[in-house]
Amino acid sequence: MAQGSPTSPVPPFRVDGYLPEGVHLCSEADVMFRFGTSSRARRRLAVRLRRWIELGRQVGAKRLLVDGSFVTGKEEPQDVDTVILLPHDFTQRLEQEHPAALELEEMLLTRRPEEIFAAEDETDWDEWVAFFSLTREPDRHRKGLVEVAL
Repeated sequence: MAQGSPTSPVPPFRVDGYLPEGVHLCSEADVMFRFGTSSRARRRLAVRLRRWIELGRQVGAKRLLVDGSFVTGKEEPQDVDTVILLPHDFTQRLEQEHPAALELEEMLLTRRPEEIFAAEDETDWDEWVAFFSLTREPDRHRKGLVEVAL
């Protein structure tokens, strides 16, 4: 897989296959080019991520965080974890039966797909960032995440 380019805001992977620590802000195109093209599994996950980005934009989400094995050096990632910072008027959009809000709410409530999580405010956002910044390995070392510019 490509290790980034001089114009990409996503830095190269570390030796352990993770991104350097921190939240790396980039465009949807950067994410798709860097992480979503090199294998069938990556293309499948990229389709899912594109839908979440689209829904986020339609509901006026403030931020979207991307993690999971999708943003690692693994050639065959198993998941793409996403946290979406909901807008303050998300409840009103639901009450108005805004189609994108209803679709997103159903995903969040049913946990289908399992990898999308909601942050209701900046405090929730910061907690999710702290959670996903640690690996699942026994030493729980820190790693980098990607934020897609909405």
